[in-house]
Amino acid sequence: MATNEVAKKTVDVTQLAKYTKKIREIGTINKMMAPTYLQDFIEAMDVSSTMLSAAIHADLKAESALKTAESIAYLDRAGAILQAKGIKESADARKMCLAIDPDVVKAKDEKARTEALVCFLKNKVQEFRSAHDDVRKFAYGDAYMTPHEGM
Repeated sequence: MATNEVAKKTVDVTQLAKYTKKIREIGTINKMMAPTYLQDFIEAMDVSSTMLSAAIHADLKAESALKTAESIAYLDRAGAILQAKGIKESADARKMCLAIDPDVVKAKDEKARTEALVCFLKNKVQEFRSAHDDVRKFAYGDAYMTPHEGM
């Protein structure tokens, strides 16, 4: 199974949309609604953290696949490319062939995708943690609401 397939099956970021919409509603809630929002943001942190773990796993697999593709291209295919082009074989010349090897290019693209997914999910986890902390502060703190609000 390809790394991208693993990431697609275990990381469906559309699940986070309903929680992301709730962040925009934070300014409109009162103390009575706060427990519901706190629970939603706890759930969002759990879901996004689980997705982040799967994305990190996919990223590690993509990194391994990239190293394997580079090794195969360097050791097996670079010599034939250099010989076909009439270029003197050297370690530097073999390294230059990695940039044009289709398997290496594909593996680098997959690695970039998984890195972007990891970065996105790290930011989502932090966003939901901040939203949870904000709701908790004005639900249980004195600074945001009067004692009679929400009654």
